[in-house]
Amino acid sequence: MRFLSAFLILLLPAFALAGADTLRVDLRDRPPEIWSIDGRPTGPLVKVLEVAAERAGLHLEWRYAPFARSLADLREGRIDLVPRVLPDPERDHYLHYLPSIGTQHKYILFAIRPTQRLERYEDLAPLHIGIKRSTLYFPRFDTDASLNKQPAVDDDILVRMFRAGRIDTIAVLDKAAIDTAFENIGFSDYTYAGLREPIRVENRFAASQKLYDSGHAALYDRLGRELEAMRRNGDVVSIYREQGVEPPTP
Repeated sequence: MRFLSAFLILLLPAFALAGADTLRVDLRDRPPEIWSIDGRPTGPLVKVLEVAAERAGLHLEWRYAPFARSLADLREGRIDLVPRVLPDPERDHYLHYLPSIGTQHKYILFAIRPTQRLERYEDLAPLHIGIKRSTLYFPRFDTDASLNKQPAVDDDILVRMFRAGRIDTIAVLDKAAIDTAFENIGFSDYTYAGLREPIRVENRFAASQKLYDSGHAALYDRLGRELEAMRRNGDVVSIYREQGVEPPTP
């Protein structure tokens, strides 16, 4: 089960060889693009990286971990890659971004109870707002210190906090992920507010700048060239469509 351990190490048999050409990659549950099933990473983002790594002559070693832990380990050079990381001035000095595999247009949503109304940004002021630790939403929200934000390490904790009445709303970057988390606890007494914020996301893998500067530059650049080629030649779109997931725009 994917929730067995927040820090479960997932070693894929196909990538069991350790060595200089092995990249350590973290994943977290962000369905429908990436998640774990019975201890194995799955989803189109996994497939895209696996194909690019194979073409670059690289092996992958996967680990399931909370996003905040992944960022800390990228900063210290303990892992190589994390999928779907948004640029941010605070973290950009320790991250090296591989070429984008495509552009995604999303909405930041807010999960609320059916009896609530949340139509304007100003309506957030009196609320206890659940957020994912280290996740970026949109600039006005991210920098607004006046809001009462309650961070949690993952969606599972957020939905339980919501069910228990400890928070009034959840800021949502990935609707499918939150819906799955609510489904897992058998809770359906929620809806989405009228307030929503459009965002434009470049879908990138983030690498450790510390490792890039200390000898991994050639590996990351090799992988980056393959990812860039897959975006240009349509392989990324094909992989997403094969798995029934809306692809990013090339």
